[in-house]
Amino acid sequence: MRSDTAHNKSMIGKRIQGRGRRALVCAAVLAATCFGASAPNAQAAPATPTSLPWFSGWVGGATQVVAVTGDDDGQAVVGAWEKTDGVWASTTGELPGWIGSAGVTQKVQDDVPATPVGVFALPEAFGTDPAPPTALPYRQTGPNDWWVGDVKSPLYNTFATCAPGSCPFNEKQSEQLDDDSYSLAVVMGVNPNRVPGAGNAYFLHVAADAPTEGCVSMEKSDLREIVSWLRPGAVIAVRQGTATLPEPPSPAEIGA
Repeated sequence: MRSDTAHNKSMIGKRIQGRGRRALVCAAVLAATCFGASAPNAQAAPATPTSLPWFSGWVGGATQVVAVTGDDDGQAVVGAWEKTDGVWASTTGELPGWIGSAGVTQKVQDDVPATPVGVFALPEAFGTDPAPPTALPYRQTGPNDWWVGDVKSPLYNTFATCAPGSCPFNEKQSEQLDDDSYSLAVVMGVNPNRVPGAGNAYFLHVAADAPTEGCVSMEKSDLREIVSWLRPGAVIAVRQGTATLPEPPSPAEIGA
């Protein structure tokens, strides 16, 4: 403000040169009065709003989101976001990850190695490792633990425990959870109504440095950090490239 006033006085002086000292004094007083009157009412320019993350209109009341942007070759960028006092902020930055070898899909079905597009609940965690510090329910798994993929079984798309060879469902169509990829994992709430054939066994799990059969995977250290951060009510949002999601899901579709 001080340098602007000096500049204005200089300009006034030049314009009134030859009109006499009295005119110069009056002009200076007028300029000072104008600047002095406006100063108390001056307000700082409003801060520019932070851009909303791409998933913000699709996650309902969730305040924790694992955001996944995948491409056609099965690679992905994964990041954790949290909403505090109405403002979204990344808690991890961008992390490398993997999705299905067939990319992403809006039509979820069994035996297609693509990751579903949309928003899904993250209701519980599991793994062959002992429980990490997490607010999510955690199930330690072993060779007798399965995720049922038998479309004829009433246990379809749920956990089950039985010794191999004795299970009341088709074991070949189901996922045995005693695997390095499942040393740490989080259930993705895909097909919460358990419609046979409409998708089962989708998880956020440890990466094998290759595309998956439809799950989302990432480095174990990164996943452990996210699992330790997650709380009940968190969701995962998946999209392809920079495309927006097709339409906001209902709470039932999210599994909330």
